[in-house]
Amino acid sequence: MGEKITAETIVYKLINRLHLADDLPLENSGEEQFKSFAKYIEYLINNDFNKLVNILYRVDVSEHKVRKTLAVNEDKSAGELIAVLILEREAEKIAWRTKYSQK
Repeated sequence: MGEKITAETIVYKLINRLHLADDLPLENSGEEQFKSFAKYIEYLINNDFNKLVNILYRVDVSEHKVRKTLAVNEDKSAGELIAVLILEREAEKIAWRTKYSQK
């Protein structure tokens, strides 16, 4: 009935919805796209934190969840961790939209 939702699809939709195409090139595979997205988040952490906060706000990722995830996973890349949180939140929103649009 609808398209299959994958992490790759979510990243592509995010790039378009948040107008990040100039900053974040589209990659050939989902894994490459995720790595590119995580590197971009890492770049924002170090160079444009306000833009990162704006993205987190627009995607509706809770500050508490970000802080908790970073604290529990100190040995992992912050860019990857935050990228995963963003993708998880987008997947939740897509699932809700799909669930309630079918009723």
